[in-house]
Formats: sequence, structure tokens, C-alpha cells
Amino acid sequence: MPSLEPCHLIANRPDYVVATWRQIFCAIWRRETTEEAVRRVHDACVEFAKQHPRGIGLLTVVEGEASLPPAGARKALASFLAQASSVIRCSAVVFEGSGFRAAAVRSVVTGLSLLARQRFPHKVCDIAEAGRMFAEILPAATGIGVSEAAFRSSLDELREAIGCR
Repeated sequence: MPSLEPCHLIANRPDYVVATWRQIFCAIWRRETTEEAVRRVHDACVEFAKQHPRGIGLLTVVEGEASLPPAGARKALASFLAQASSVIRCSAVVFEGSGFRAAAVRSVVTGLSLLARQRFPHKVCDIAEAGRMFAEILPAATGIGVSEAAFRSSLDELREAIGCR
């Protein structure tokens, strides 16, 4: 059965996907993380945040095939997180890979978080924990309720529809 409130797909590229659900902005990194892709994701986030003046949640999913971002992309990501910190109320990063590659990507994300000096709750976690965090933090911060189950259902539906898994 389709979800009552589907995700809104903004961009579906070979290297990344951008989608939104209520006041949650979602970036899914699939393969390469380039400076240009980070700029496009950042621009989309800025536009989305304009529609939500009380703030947004940020979900970043790193698929198992995603490679380590090069230095320029890491710098652009840190800049994005720092600049967006005024509108982000909470952030979750979900890694779907395992082994050495996933550990290396996790270490890069940890470093980016330290560089960006985020002023909001931030977790590296699984998708279930991300949904719980959004449901706990965003309603009080933004005035818009979040159902963990509806969020997960909508995100799963989107990813299945675009072949993202």
C-alpha cells in the first residue's frame, strides 16, 4: 500500500539522490561525491530550508558502494554543514556498507562533523534511530509532527521506486 505522504524527489543522479519529506531533507550518496554534487545538494537544501523557516532535519545516507570523497568534496561538505547549521535542527548519517570502505567513510564523516562545528544534535546511526531522532526533536523545533513509521515507509517506497538500494 503506498504511503499517505510520499517523499518528494528533487534529483536522481547516478552519484546522488535528493529528496524531501515534510521538513526533512535527504541526501543519498550512491557512488562518487564530487564538489559539484555537493554544491547542487547544498543549493537544493538552501531552497528547501526557505520553505521551513523554523528549521529542518537532515538525513544523509551513504550507500555501500559510495567511495571516499576527495579533499575538495570533503571541504565543500564541511562548508555546507557549517553554513546550513542555522537551519538544521538535527542531523543523522546512515551508512549502509560494511568493512574497510565503510569504516573509512565513517571516519571522514566524523572529521567533517568536527570541522563544521555543528550547533545541532548529530548522530551516526541506523535508519531506525534516525527516524526516532527526527520524531523526538523536529516537532518541538519546527511545529510539524514526524511519524517514524510514515517517514520510513515513504523513504523505503522512494528508494525502491528509483532503484536505490
